[in-house]
Amino acid sequence: MAGGTRLHGESTDSFWTDPAAFAKAVHTLAAAGVPTATHAIGDAAVRHALETLDGLAHPGAAPHRIEHIETLPTELIGRFRRQGVVASMQPSHSHFTRADHTDNWSTRLGSERADRAWRCRDLRDAGVPVVLGSDWPIAPFDPRRILAAAQLRRPAGEPDVPPVQPHQGLTPLMALEGYTRLAAAAAGGTGTIAPGAPADLTAFALDPLRAAPDELADAPIALTVVAGTVVHRGTALAG
Repeated sequence: MAGGTRLHGESTDSFWTDPAAFAKAVHTLAAAGVPTATHAIGDAAVRHALETLDGLAHPGAAPHRIEHIETLPTELIGRFRRQGVVASMQPSHSHFTRADHTDNWSTRLGSERADRAWRCRDLRDAGVPVVLGSDWPIAPFDPRRILAAAQLRRPAGEPDVPPVQPHQGLTPLMALEGYTRLAAAAAGGTGTIAPGAPADLTAFALDPLRAAPDELADAPIALTVVAGTVVHRGTALAG
C-alpha cells in the first residue's frame, strides 16, 4: 500500500486502489485469525492502515504490523501504541536521502514531510514496538550495518555524511531489541536465549551494546547457530 504525495506524477497509485477493498481484506483476514502486515509509506497510507486496524483483535500471538512508515505525522504515533500495532522499519532506507533535503525523495515529499522521516526513536519512546529489518533485496541485508545505521542515521564507516534526523537514532539496546526480542514477538515468538526456545542465534566478537556503531558494522561473527546446529564458527572459535 503506497502512500504520500502526488508530486511530479510518480507513485500516485497505491497497490490497493480501492481503500475500502483493502479494509475489507484486512478485516476478513483478522476474523480468520491471520495477523496482517501492511506496506504503508506515506502519512495518508499509514493513517488509513491504522484506521482499518482500529478495534481489531490481534490474532493469536502475533500482532498486526505496518511496514516502512517513511513519513509519519505526530498525531499518529499514539495510535500505534493504543492499538498495539507494531512499527516495522528499515533504518538503512534513510541512506537514500540527504540531511539537507536535496535528494529525490525529500524533494518530492517537501520539507514538512521530510522533516518527519523514519521516526524510529519517537515511536520507540512512545512505547511502540519498533522492529528493524533490511527490506532486502531493495537494500543491503547485513544486520550489523543496519544496527549501526539505526544508531547513526547515516551509513556506517562514512562519518563525513551528515546524519538524517539524528535525533531519531536509537540507543544500542533499542537497536538490538529491534532485531531480536521485538522482531521475534512480532512473529509470535519470544526472541530470548532460554531453555526450550528455538536455538537460532549469532554471537558477535564485539559487544553490540558497547562497541562504537561504526566498529559494530564490521564486527567479526564468532558463532552462528541455526535450529541448535552450529553452522558457522569464527576463526577465534575454530577447532
